[in-house]
Amino acid sequence: MFNYNKQISIKNLDSEFSVLSQKVEELKLPKGFKQFLLYVLSELFVNIQEHSQAKGASISLRISSKGKFVLQISDNGIGLRESYLRTKVYPKDDFSAIQFALSGLSTKDFKERGFGLYTIKKFIGNLGGIMMIDSGKGRARVVKHSLDFIDLPIAKQGVEIVLKTKIKPVDFYKNIE
Repeated sequence: MFNYNKQISIKNLDSEFSVLSQKVEELKLPKGFKQFLLYVLSELFVNIQEHSQAKGASISLRISSKGKFVLQISDNGIGLRESYLRTKVYPKDDFSAIQFALSGLSTKDFKERGFGLYTIKKFIGNLGGIMMIDSGKGRARVVKHSLDFIDLPIAKQGVEIVLKTKIKPVDFYKNIE
């Protein structure tokens, strides 16, 4: 039904977001799901621009005719832990940094809230999907509101986020923070 794969230079991130969001707008998706998808793309693109110090990003978005959605987005930046350390927030390891991000702690300013990943986690849980975040040597896997951590054998540069869920109607405003 829809398949999009692209390597993107950071300097082209805004224009690529415009292209991708226009393509998503044209899709026929259940009530609220299109809003969810546009919100996720917007938040993840902004996170890369504001926090990653990456030179490039990769995005893969697949929507199958069987109603399955898979989004994989990654950057080649500094990763979550280093991003926190640069704002004088000191996670003890990559798992702590991922947990900080999923709980809504911003990497811009420790006094601010970062609702992007927190809200995406909430949406995915309510949709019955899976969310995975890799950063450094840590992987977090969110399934139905439970969070598991897995050690990666090799440290991941930057951050990679994978979302998988069935496409179904969702009450967007009940999930948004």
